[in-house]
Amino acid sequence: MTSQSAGGGFSYRPALDGLRAVAVLAVFWYHLDWSWAPGGFLGVDAFFVLSGYLITSLLVVEHDSKGRIDLVAFWARRARRLLPALLLLLVVVSVWATIGVAPDRLDSLRADGLFTILYSANWHLIASGQSYFGLFVAPSPLRHTWSLAIEEQFYLGWPLIVAIAMYGGRRRRWAIAAVSAVGVVASVAVMGLLYDAADPSRAYYGTDSRAHSLLVGVLLALALDRWKPSGSGASVVQGLGILGAGGMAWAIASTDERGSGFYHGGSLLYAIAVAAVIAASTADGRSILRSALSVAPLRWVGTISYGVYLWHWPAQVVMTPARVGVDGVALDAVKIAATFGASVASYYLMEKPIRHGGMPNRRTLLLAPVAMVAVGAAVVGGTRGGVPLAKVFDVGAPITAPASPVVTAPGDAPVVAVIGDSVAGTVIWGLEEVGPRNGLTILSAAFPGCGVANGVAVDDDGRPFEWSEACDENIGPAQAQMIEEQDPDLVVWLSTWDLADRLVDGRVIRANTPEGDEVLLASMDVAHDRLTARGAHIALLTVPRTPGATPQRPTTTPTAT
Repeated sequence: MTSQSAGGGFSYRPALDGLRAVAVLAVFWYHLDWSWAPGGFLGVDAFFVLSGYLITSLLVVEHDSKGRIDLVAFWARRARRLLPALLLLLVVVSVWATIGVAPDRLDSLRADGLFTILYSANWHLIASGQSYFGLFVAPSPLRHTWSLAIEEQFYLGWPLIVAIAMYGGRRRRWAIAAVSAVGVVASVAVMGLLYDAADPSRAYYGTDSRAHSLLVGVLLALALDRWKPSGSGASVVQGLGILGAGGMAWAIASTDERGSGFYHGGSLLYAIAVAAVIAASTADGRSILRSALSVAPLRWVGTISYGVYLWHWPAQVVMTPARVGVDGVALDAVKIAATFGASVASYYLMEKPIRHGGMPNRRTLLLAPVAMVAVGAAVVGGTRGGVPLAKVFDVGAPITAPASPVVTAPGDAPVVAVIGDSVAGTVIWGLEEVGPRNGLTILSAAFPGCGVANGVAVDDDGRPFEWSEACDENIGPAQAQMIEEQDPDLVVWLSTWDLADRLVDGRVIRANTPEGDEVLLASMDVAHDRLTARGAHIALLTVPRTPGATPQRPTTTPTAT
């Protein structure tokens, strides 16, 4: 979005494109897991502050110049700016789903896509329990759309509030400022109250807990509309801007995504720092920050920053070492090239022509829902065939060991085999990233819904799950086959289903009881002898427990593992 208003009273500010570039690159660095940018996720907060500032400035200037706010025109401009690139992304993800997504993930991906179209992805992620910080959760290529949902919710609701406050020429800026100030305090309080050290996702995703960043931008817009710094005031603004830039850099280099500080006031301080940079970059007169942020390369990245944000995360999810064939710096270079290639093509071939094509506002608002429905149909079509995780393998067929490793390092590399259930399978996503670069061959021998211990897993009523007998009959032979054929040096054992109640010799043995512990340990001894038959070492992993929680048996569906 440029900062050119319909009334022409709010001119383009090149430095703001530069700030957009800094924000989107910080997010990109963070997702590439570059060690010097652990707080790169704060780039999203910078976008929030910018949005609050720009949208409010445009609305106020339009009202001053025309005596009213044309909501139809505003929402049409937003639709032309945001929808084309997002819908294109969803179409591409839908095509990828038909060829590159496991059947057990299709249902989840379909829901992610549909809620993305409705700009409610953040609340969907909260309701479905998809953690932003989860270690054992397959990342969705649409997870990053949570922030777009918050911004779009702001674009839909905030203009109405401003229009009502200024209806009939009554310039109630004080009312808008009061609402914003109260909203900032409430939002910061909500973020702190919702913070959970074990998993801060609710505080991270929520519109309520994130609104303060947008509202800080609103307050800045209202302040600069009434006060134009000059003389010593301008010098103070420039000094605060430099301090704000330093604070932003420090935060990006040091902030912990899970740390209490960010959720208990740190986010507000960062938003204020961004606001100081915006104020210094847009003030009249000489500005070091404005000059630094207005350099051509930064301005260009800022121009396509929306596309960079849209495409960088799917590239991160899809382009794994196993798929691309390279790792480390080379893989990062491929991801960067793919992201910028897609962003440039999207911007110049579609976004820019649509945005400046002169389509009437009312036609835009009529066509937008049609396009959203059509893409929604593509999402549904591309994610057909989803099955529960336990159905991924044929329950009635023997379970056999893998024929070859999934990730192989050059030469005579040590072999690491991962056994257990679907939780163990997710460990592969991390090991395939680091294994080859550390000279390891990674082997997946994990099966969804199946533990390692003997016995038929049963539900709370003592009834076997439909896949339990197949697991009990075939897991042992499959592991023995894997040991014989692959001869691993290390076996990583991780299985939540070993904690399930079991049917052994016709009797239900309850987990977490003395008898259950005795049966489990005896079964683990048998598995240990099987797995170490050719000299392999065993690393037995447990799933981290939420602080203060009591141990739980697996839920009644293997998808929960």
